[in-house]
Amino acid sequence: MSEKPRRSLREILTLNKLERLIMEYFIRHISVGEIVAALDLKEEVKKRARQGEADLVSELEDAIIVKEIYIAMAMLVRKGFLEYRNGVYRLADWIISIIKSKKGSLHPGMFKSLQELLD
Repeated sequence: MSEKPRRSLREILTLNKLERLIMEYFIRHISVGEIVAALDLKEEVKKRARQGEADLVSELEDAIIVKEIYIAMAMLVRKGFLEYRNGVYRLADWIISIIKSKKGSLHPGMFKSLQELLD
């Protein structure tokens, strides 16, 4: 039986901009209901667009933003970064383990620098 290769948070750096934004959100919050996450992330996309970062989604229409966020979250589940169960998205266990080892605790709701977690 072969051993699975160890995953690294550096994999996040290979994701597209929207997926990285979603990962930053979940690194901060750990676990969030899908509707709350989609609405929070929609507002963050709109805020960043106002600040000049308009290439996160194809259009800035609310329905399009939310649709693209849901697709990106589903892709992050497929790629093993997030897990989904009963209407809740959460970080994958391997990421939770890294945060606990680097920070001592998950500290939900508190900002965690991805750069600090990478070092």
